Amino acid sequence: MDKNIGVSKTPLLFLIFNRPETTKEVFEVIKNQRPACLFIAADGPRIEREGEAEKCRITREVVLRGIDWDCEVKTYFRDSNVGCGRNVSEAITWFFEHVPEGIILEDDCLPNDSFFSFCAELLEKYRENNAISAISGNNFQLQQPMGIENDYYFSLFPSSWGWATWARSWKDYELYINKWEKLDKKAFLQYLFEEKEYQLWWKNQYDYFFKERPIDTWDFQFHFQSMMRRQLAVIPKANLISNIGHGPDGTHFNNPDSYFANMPTYELDFPLTHPECIERNYEADVFIQDMLFGRAEVVSNFKKIKRLIKRLIKYTPQ
Repeated sequence: MDKNIGVSKTPLLFLIFNRPETTKEVFEVIKNQRPACLFIAADGPRIEREGEAEKCRITREVVLRGIDWDCEVKTYFRDSNVGCGRNVSEAITWFFEHVPEGIILEDDCLPNDSFFSFCAELLEKYRENNAISAISGNNFQLQQPMGIENDYYFSLFPSSWGWATWARSWKDYELYINKWEKLDKKAFLQYLFEEKEYQLWWKNQYDYFFKERPIDTWDFQFHFQSMMRRQLAVIPKANLISNIGHGPDGTHFNNPDSYFANMPTYELDFPLTHPECIERNYEADVFIQDMLFGRAEVVSNFKKIKRLIKRLIKYTPQ
């Protein structure tokens, strides 16, 4: 199968901001695919950042002037800054107001050629299957995940450094995860992991997102939606995306020496080999949980009682 068959028909959303260098590098790869429908979204400059308005202007021009093929172009450019959480989530909502499915790339997520064909083929294959929430392009394991015999596996985590999804998966997305309040948390957490320390880690995270309502991120909220719906994400057996944005201008990752910075990518062979059934790779998810997220301390009832007694002794008048 030619890697470029049908790829140009897949709508693509390109999320940019204030980094013309990384934007140009990623856009050169997009240009090679010549998508027939290109959506470009950009947050506005922060008024307190000197010179950012000019960087934003140049970044937008890099893309707009670089379009040298026939395609439908739609833009969602903000005049003022609303922050990463709102900007990205609202841009994706805008994208899916126009198309039923598509690829989403940020300005620092550098894909290889396999990524586009991988997304195009699996968007079609799982289009009507609500068990699948997204198709991820990145795999953070340097070695092939445990027990993987095909070209991809299924995971709890819809990784978003280069990904694809459907409007059906994004529908009813909530930046402030209001559904957490009335959710059966015990059943939900038991679905995520058997291990108590992992359950507690996710409970703490979603408690924080619900109560504090941070506006600087959007992907944890999509994690929640996918997990809540008991959906799985497709993860390629080999990494297809290299994040080239780790540095001083990175929004959340600014360490150029990070394990996740500039990871190598590998081409897949086509046609893809598919798993016989949709089943989560639990062992691979445990690996990712430990590497990316970690675990929370689970305090036993004995320790809780011991701590309570210590506090009572401390504050009892002598």
